[in-house]
Amino acid sequence: MRHIDIPTAGGTIPAQIFGEGPPVLFLMDAPGVRPVLVSMCQRIAAAGHTVLLPNLYWRWCRDSALDRCEFEKPDSAERTRIFGMANGLTNAMFAEDLPAMLDAVGATPGNPAGAVGYCMSGRFAMMALANRPDRVRVAASYYGTRMVLDAPDSPHLWYPKMRDGTAYLAFAEDDHYVPLDRLPIIQAALEQGGLRHTIEVYPKTGHGFAFPDAKGYDAVGEARHWATLLPLLKA
Repeated sequence: MRHIDIPTAGGTIPAQIFGEGPPVLFLMDAPGVRPVLVSMCQRIAAAGHTVLLPNLYWRWCRDSALDRCEFEKPDSAERTRIFGMANGLTNAMFAEDLPAMLDAVGATPGNPAGAVGYCMSGRFAMMALANRPDRVRVAASYYGTRMVLDAPDSPHLWYPKMRDGTAYLAFAEDDHYVPLDRLPIIQAALEQGGLRHTIEVYPKTGHGFAFPDAKGYDAVGEARHWATLLPLLKA
């Protein structure tokens, strides 16, 4: 693993890069870059990939060491701060950062990347595939939030334009951030565009099931997540 700074027009994105092989863009959830994400990137790298883990909050803080324990407390100042950054990170900002991150991980038309996102970044993984299908061929989203919004840039409105690549979207059975009534809307939007995709609901799971440091962690859900993600990236 090594630390790098990725130059953009607006500043530099702190990131960590792991391994060697076909590229993977690993996108953090709301609590930010932390040891559990590093371990996950190391596991993907060990499967034969170059993995980039960027600090998507670089516009607000270069130090990504956020307090995960405080984040879990409903009324904590840290939770308010983190959600402020998460809600402030727009689709347009991610789209602006994407080309530089793909350059950093070595994603090209001849060496395309996979993008994986969790929680707030589930939609960003999908956006990577939608915006740059020449350089991203696979998107994996786990309990991705804010996919159906009453907004002109709601992801479900641009899903019908997606035709190239493969997407895998997994949701928790009991997730107050992503009610299951959103799934038929997402399904219909993806079917309209004809993108190869799979949507699954993991039974008896809640939001955060793939992260051992999350309140909603579920060992069976985490294992199923790895069993779907690694073959998808390899393919």
